[in-house]
Formats: sequence, structure tokens, C-alpha cells
Amino acid sequence: MIQILLHLSIVMLMAAPVYAADNKKNDQNESANEIAQILDNMGYPELQVVPRASERLRIEAKAERGAWFLHHWPTELAGAATLTVGLMGAGSQKEDLSSDDKRTADSVVLVTKAVGLGWIVGGLVLGAQYPYLSGMRTIAKYPGKDDRSILTRERLAEEALEKPARTMRVLKHFSVFSNFAINAANFPYLNSEGKVIAGVGAILSFLPYMFEDHTVNVFDKHIEYKRKIYAPIKSASFIFDSEYKTLTPMTHLVWFF
Repeated sequence: MIQILLHLSIVMLMAAPVYAADNKKNDQNESANEIAQILDNMGYPELQVVPRASERLRIEAKAERGAWFLHHWPTELAGAATLTVGLMGAGSQKEDLSSDDKRTADSVVLVTKAVGLGWIVGGLVLGAQYPYLSGMRTIAKYPGKDDRSILTRERLAEEALEKPARTMRVLKHFSVFSNFAINAANFPYLNSEGKVIAGVGAILSFLPYMFEDHTVNVFDKHIEYKRKIYAPIKSASFIFDSEYKTLTPMTHLVWFF
């Protein structure tokens, strides 16, 4: 009887490390499965953002039918102020200008009118291209309902939101510089009243910096919603396993959009 108990004790002692190793392996497998499940549930951020790019594109395409001429109003208003300076410049010039200065002043007035009118027309032309409606027509070419087709539509929709915004981010710098420069060029040839008008025009030339263009606002807001899906973790830590007396570093996943 004693021998049987002794044999059983030896068997149990030998099985204990194996059982602990199996438990550790099972725990690791469960952790790996949990991580894989989390990653699977995350999916693509394009498909989880609310509203999706295609939905936002549809909303903007519907709105631009009646408000396309207002999408670039900061640039258009800055151009209108410059045009006003040009129209009033001829009647606000100094009376004691020499003949050469008079010709130069008249040339500056013409350029001022051209710059102001150019930015008004340019803003209207960009709006009349209906970028969001064009984007809707593009994604309509991919009507499939499988994951690949849906993801393709969302990424093309995001490109359609980004394209006009990227264009206006560049053009606003040219708008501010050209409007301010031509308004400042009028100063030497204007009387006191004309300088006040040109000063107002110079200040209004910074409107594209004061107020963001509509297309830029739309795309930035979409990216803001997209980034709120996953909050990146920027800290590192360790976890101590009291059972196995091991120190394990934590792994953090960071998504960049």
C-alpha cells in the first residue's frame, strides 16, 4: 500500500510541471486568439468612420447644387475687395502726380481690377466644377456589395473629398499674396481717402487665412472623425506574472492615418 502511494506521489510530482506548462501554453494561445479577434473586429477605419466618406460625399454633392458659388467665399470676397480698390482707384489718385506717375498709377489700377476680378471668377469656376458630384459619379462605377468593392468606393470617396481641399490649400496662399501686394502697390498714388480704401482691401486680402475654405473644412472634419475611431497608445509598461515569476513587456499597437 505504501509503495502504491509512493508511486502515485511520484507520478503527480512529474505531471505537475507538464500541467503548468500546458496551462501556460493554453493561456498564451487564448491571448493570441483574443488579439487576433480584436484585430479582426477593428477592420478598416474607412468602413467604421461615421459618416463614411461616401456618405459625406453624397451630402456635399446634394448641397453644392444650390451653394456651389459660396464654397470659396473667402477667396471671392478678398477678390471683390481688390476689385473695389481698382474701380475706385482712378478717382482717388493724388492730384499732383507727374505724367509718368499718372501712367504708372493707371497701369496699377488696371492690374488691380484684373487681380480682383480674376479671383472672383476663379472661385466661381472652381465651384462650378462640382467636385463632389464628380466624385459621386466616379464611385458609382463600382457598384459591388463585396468588401473589396465597398472599400474601393470609400477610398475613392475620400480622394474626392481630399482633391478640392488640397487645391485650395495651395491657392489660398497665392490669393493672399497677390491681393495684398496689388493693394499695397496702389498706396503711393492714392489720396487719403483712397489709401483708406486700399488699406481695407489689404486687410480683407487675408480672409482666406482668417476663414478656412469650405472644401478644406469638409476634408479636415472627415479626417477628424476617422482619427477618433482608434486612439493611439503612446506609453510603454510591463506586467509581472506572479505565478511564473516573469516580467513581460506590454505591446501597444499604433495606427497612423
